[in-house]
Amino acid sequence: MESLNATYGAAFVGLVAGAILYGVTLLQTFLYFRNYPKDSLIIKLMVIVLWILDTAHLILCTAAIYWYLVVNFTNTAALDKTTWSMSLQTDCNGLIGLIVECFFARRVWIMSRNWFLTGIIVLLACVHFGLGIVFTVEGLLLVEVHKFGRLIWVTSAGLGSAAAADVIIAVSLCYYLLKSRTGFSRTDSLISTLTIYSLTTGLITSVLAMICVISFAIMPTNFIWLAFFWIMGKCYVNSALAALNSRSSLREKVGPQDGTFFQLSHYRGSGLPSGPESPIRTEFKQGRSRDIAPLAVNVHTQTVSKTDYCFTDEPPSASKSSSSIIV
Repeated sequence: MESLNATYGAAFVGLVAGAILYGVTLLQTFLYFRNYPKDSLIIKLMVIVLWILDTAHLILCTAAIYWYLVVNFTNTAALDKTTWSMSLQTDCNGLIGLIVECFFARRVWIMSRNWFLTGIIVLLACVHFGLGIVFTVEGLLLVEVHKFGRLIWVTSAGLGSAAAADVIIAVSLCYYLLKSRTGFSRTDSLISTLTIYSLTTGLITSVLAMICVISFAIMPTNFIWLAFFWIMGKCYVNSALAALNSRSSLREKVGPQDGTFFQLSHYRGSGLPSGPESPIRTEFKQGRSRDIAPLAVNVHTQTVSKTDYCFTDEPPSASKSSSSIIV
């Protein structure tokens, strides 16, 4: 058995960091239900399930540390034993990772319509969750912590799958976002913000997963890997909540400014496009008389606000305006 600093000392530090991030989860959950009461029932249920799982994970981790460091304060033999709470917390994190990765996989599908790419992400997420269950069962059967070296392949494959899924999600979102650049400064600024956000959130969870894999492979009998694993679950939850809560600020960033005549379309086309996606129609009428008649330009505009998710049952809001300019 390793020293207390590398085992339960590291686990305690991970518990404190996880509790701090859980406070961020509570804040983001409150802000979500306050700011988006009209979201679809599926999204609301997802947020509730993530909050319940995150709460259960923190309770299980706290119960495990309490059992080791308080209940068995003078029983050093108990430090090498596994408990039900220490084993079940792995499944909570695995289920959180599965839900969040599927949430972002749907976003990748909406942007790319690529079933193959989306299927790979979902498959890797399922492998991560499935091997987490295997780790829980095997951990309960092994009973003693110093035997965890036999589970290196489970941890490496499971967390490696999670890291691969996160990298694919981040790279895919960045790629398709950059392809959507329009040439308009405000829209491109929004795309750049989304790209940085997608890259950052994907890298954080993937780096944490790789740290867990490497530390467990090198030091399977201490809990340094466990501290990063507990933090990783909280990062998954907060990344999904941040994606939901950032919608209002992003809409304001591309919304029409005060005093502007109309908002440019978010799509690029050659000439003046027609159709429901670019409802900007310009009619030029020139009077035919002996004298040079003025040129009348009638501009009819319609601004339609859309998001990549249908969060409400209301149709997209639209505003129309028209103006006549005599040249």
